[in-house]
Amino acid sequence: MRKCICNSMCLTIGCLKRQVFIKVSFLKIGEIDTLKENFSADVYIQSRWREPQLDKQAANSTDIDWKAYWDAKIKVQNVLSETRHDHWKVLQKENGEAFVIDKQRIKATFAENLELLLFPFDIQDLSVNVSTEHSEADVELLEEIKEISSVHTETFAKQQEWHLFEFVEFTPKVSTKEYANTKYKHPGLIISCNARRRAGFFVWNVLLIMTLISSLSIATFSVDRNKPQNRLQLSFTLVLTGVAFKFVANQTIPKISYLTQLDRYILGSMTFLYLVCIWHSIVVLISDEDDGNTADKWAFVTFIILFSIFQIAFFINVLIQGYRRWRHAKTIEEKYEEKYKNICGEKMSPQKKKSNPFRKMVTVGSIALSSKLL
Repeated sequence: MRKCICNSMCLTIGCLKRQVFIKVSFLKIGEIDTLKENFSADVYIQSRWREPQLDKQAANSTDIDWKAYWDAKIKVQNVLSETRHDHWKVLQKENGEAFVIDKQRIKATFAENLELLLFPFDIQDLSVNVSTEHSEADVELLEEIKEISSVHTETFAKQQEWHLFEFVEFTPKVSTKEYANTKYKHPGLIISCNARRRAGFFVWNVLLIMTLISSLSIATFSVDRNKPQNRLQLSFTLVLTGVAFKFVANQTIPKISYLTQLDRYILGSMTFLYLVCIWHSIVVLISDEDDGNTADKWAFVTFIILFSIFQIAFFINVLIQGYRRWRHAKTIEEKYEEKYKNICGEKMSPQKKKSNPFRKMVTVGSIALSSKLL
């Protein structure tokens, strides 16, 4: 049996794994490309693990041959392209125990599987997938318990399009090679920050315009019902305009197999226009003048009711989905606040809580770190 070499904070009895503690700081987040499903960011990744062989080494030693010692071999899996990658190590001593601090700064484009079901009212995870080349049986990746991970929102480049939350979430995962042998399973962590899309552009330029277009179909009832060609001409023009807006919406999202909120609204509006066209084409089949006028009148009232119900239902659905997202974000925020309290020994000030519902958490030493790296 191998001797436990994790550290004095090992939480399991008879542990056979090395515990590697991970901290991530999103120093700068740039472009979030919805169409290509990626984002650019400048990320600082810190790994810390116990190294008993360096217990007698001075803390300020600069002549350590790191190749002679165990390495966590931390890798970022979802990097598409790099423009900068700095990698260095330092020795840290705590109560006579030696810890290796592995530091990486990566400026790159990261792949991200975007969930667009609620587009354009969506909240996206911007993730860094950290893993190790070691087996799951040998290494355990954990969130850093002495320093808090953070997001630097003041450097966010797309504040007009997105609202960046200031908490970081850790999710464990296991990656497996093509062969199913247990020793080829590698532990990993998905470290995510959240960004909420500012939907104003799509509300004013797509949803509102589509609402006006579909509501204009009601005006076609002002044309004499005995002139279906005029009614249909106006209705078809509105349908084609709706098709054009659907093409515009398709240019803003990748080719996905499900409908977004924007898709559902546009298709619902086009279905409404389709029903109006169908009515105008069959109302002339009613030969009796009085019965035809009465039926046309009730159809007019029915379409107004249907239009109103559709708008209200869509609005309520957006509110419900928004509340669910808010509750999820609130849960993550509370967990992040608890981490901050455990690490810093205090709660955030009431003034900061009031100014930002998701609160600005400041990483311990983040200002000094940014100054050093930048």
